[in-house]
Amino acid sequence: MSRILVGDGVEMITEIRKEPPVFPMVQRRGIFLAIAALFLAVVLFTVWISGRYYRIGYAVSRAVEEHRMLEKERMLLKTEILTLRSPARIDSIARNQLGMVDPRTDRILRVK
Repeated sequence: MSRILVGDGVEMITEIRKEPPVFPMVQRRGIFLAIAALFLAVVLFTVWISGRYYRIGYAVSRAVEEHRMLEKERMLLKTEILTLRSPARIDSIARNQLGMVDPRTDRILRVK
């Protein structure tokens, strides 16, 4: 802006001329919308990241709980295998259910 003064000092007329700016003005509405869009993008990204964080945390918790459950089941199955392989149990089944007996020495044949 430039001011032009006309008159003798008692009566002055001031004329203000509007000159074009040296740099073109960017519309403030566009800048505001760009900043608002950027802020919204940052907020949405933050919400998405936090949601992902909690989903992964719950998945890890479920996996840890499943691991504990499977570990307990594995220990029970290991105990059951050891019980089923017990020589006393096998001998009991062989004698009682299958009718097996110890071999007699007079029934042993030697093969040459």
